[in-house]
Amino acid sequence: MALTEPDRIDITDLINRHGHLTDAGELDELSELFTPDITYDVADFGLDALHGTVALREAALAMGAANPVGHHVTNIVITQIDDRSARVQSKGIGIKADGTAGSVVYDDVVTRQPDGWKISYRKVTARRAALGEQDAGAREVLERFRQAAISQSADDMGRVYAADAVHEFPFTRPGVPSRLEGRDEIVNWIAAGWKGHSLKYERYRTLAIHDTSDPDTIIVEQEALGISASTGEFALPNIVVLTVRNGQIVRLRDYVNILAAAAAMGGDL
Repeated sequence: MALTEPDRIDITDLINRHGHLTDAGELDELSELFTPDITYDVADFGLDALHGTVALREAALAMGAANPVGHHVTNIVITQIDDRSARVQSKGIGIKADGTAGSVVYDDVVTRQPDGWKISYRKVTARRAALGEQDAGAREVLERFRQAAISQSADDMGRVYAADAVHEFPFTRPGVPSRLEGRDEIVNWIAAGWKGHSLKYERYRTLAIHDTSDPDTIIVEQEALGISASTGEFALPNIVVLTVRNGQIVRLRDYVNILAAAAAMGGDL
């Protein structure tokens, strides 16, 4: 039996209502949109899949101010699977409080329930490259990394690293790790440093960028310029070897000048 016109209207309303409920903070009403066993696939963002409406609510609350203030859905296409289910593809636009925007693709499976159509599976895929372009290359990712460090944004830094990324410090000293594994460990360590130290980066000076035989790997000679509450203006020299995959850092070898960093912080690293 083909989907009826009322079915298509109800499914379209279902997809549209997600933004209204989410933006209004009516997270207790998510059961009106999703089946109890919903799988919400956000692997493209380096996160584990969410299962169930309770997990969706907790994840949204955990994001806090990082949530978009506006979710907008467009280009809804409904394709019937069988009498009780259909595939729905749509595009999402998220507007954040600072006015920045991002675009995603929603790939949903909706199923007919006793109380109406519900989303039983959703995959969210970020749109990061324009038509004819590839994912961000190493130089663009380098700039994203720098901006996240300057703004001290853990959210932005989290988007820079792949879930399985490795950040290494070949030159280190007691108390400073030589290797951090995984996005969470890397970002948590960086964020703790922002809180625990008096350095504030203002900009980076690029001395040289060297391409390698691997198009996804570059070698960067740079200086981080900023202000230390302890010692005033500073310039920290370092060399990084940066490797990206799918527009995110998968490996960063950070040859930071440990002695210079210690001096900028008044001798306490």
